[in-house]
Amino acid sequence: MCGVTQRVQWAHDLVRLEIVLWDHVDSRLKEAHGLSLASFETLWVLKDREMARVGDLARELRITMGGASKLADRVRATGLIERAVDPADRRATQIALTAEGRAMLAAATATYDAAMAELLDGVISDDELSVTQDVITRLLRDPAR
Repeated sequence: MCGVTQRVQWAHDLVRLEIVLWDHVDSRLKEAHGLSLASFETLWVLKDREMARVGDLARELRITMGGASKLADRVRATGLIERAVDPADRRATQIALTAEGRAMLAAATATYDAAMAELLDGVISDDELSVTQDVITRLLRDPAR
């Protein structure tokens, strides 16, 4: 394979696939809800949490603290999350879904799922999807290994 290792090709293809998935889902979310995929990702991180620190958002999305803070500000401006000073540490801020944010997350999740179905149905089986999810979860658990 022209001196290119299988792992390099795998990573190269995986990055291209991520771009295809991102562009497709981002487009569908914007068309249906006026919501970017970055904003959806913020809501998704908060879905099972009453409150989270901006640092939690940064770690979960693997972005910088500055990037997470700006993202949280953009999503807050739409009314989908609220932001407040952390009472336990006044240097930190916490974010949480608003009622409108929870409703948007529910609707946008259905759109996201439909967008993924457009790309995956007929190409990957449910069993293959489960195996792939297991591999991705293991890799994300300890990326610096």
